[in-house]
Amino acid sequence: MTTNRTQFKKWPVIYGLGMFFLTGAFAGAQTAPSSNPQNDSRSAQDRDITRRELANFDEFLDKHREIAEQVRRNPSLLDNQQFLKDHPELQAYLQDHKGVREEVKENPNAFMRQENRYDRREDSRELDPSHGQLASFDQFLDKHREVAEQVRKDPALLDNQQFLKDHPDLQAYLQDHKGVREEVKENPNAFMRQENRYDRTEAGRGDPDAAHRQFGEFLGHHMDISRDLDKDASVVKKDEYVRNHPELQAYLNAHPEVREGLMADPHGFVKSTQQFNMQMTPAKTTTAPTTAQPKP
Repeated sequence: MTTNRTQFKKWPVIYGLGMFFLTGAFAGAQTAPSSNPQNDSRSAQDRDITRRELANFDEFLDKHREIAEQVRRNPSLLDNQQFLKDHPELQAYLQDHKGVREEVKENPNAFMRQENRYDRREDSRELDPSHGQLASFDQFLDKHREVAEQVRKDPALLDNQQFLKDHPDLQAYLQDHKGVREEVKENPNAFMRQENRYDRTEAGRGDPDAAHRQFGEFLGHHMDISRDLDKDASVVKKDEYVRNHPELQAYLNAHPEVREGLMADPHGFVKSTQQFNMQMTPAKTTTAPTTAQPKP
């Protein structure tokens, strides 16, 4: 009887301990980390914002090739106050785009790596023109240097009716080449980026003098720049001079192999270009004056 009474007294204690552990387990389950749809949604939103920022900044760089080349080479310039002061359009852009500005301040190198990957993906997605179309249009531009310089500087001109009217050769070419015409109407900037890459690739195949030939043709159409470089070729390394000659700036952006040669050794590159042009220019034949024979 005593044993039964003792066991009966123990039941409330056992029951209490059981409830204590059950309550603790329930509370632990409530506080355990779980998949939160709201957090997942916020993460996806952050990724979407990053994509928009990359797309926006990539578009800005496409329109400012000189800045693009410098910040891709040295991303820390994006947070360099002197560089921003010297490039007010970039400074204004970052002021107007808080998301990009914050990404840049946090880690400019990581942001530019993402931008470079985005740029390469966009190039492969935008257009896949056939090799024949690029080759054909590149050949046309090689024969029309003035048109080439203008459309490489502003690809939108390819779909500008007034520009086409003023350049009937280009207008006739696009009318006769439906594939190129359609690619141009869909996205002139992307088409010209691929054409520029094609041009550089072709220039490097089996033609070591291609860069000198191309630059010689450019100088032949810009005698003021040619005279300046003849006096002091190092002016091409001065940002102010290049900015004051937008046609040179656009040309160097479109021909990195020429730019690299000039930056490495401006005097040597210009001299080699002049020598190459002299070799390619046919010598004028002169006939020796005939000596008049005295009349008998």
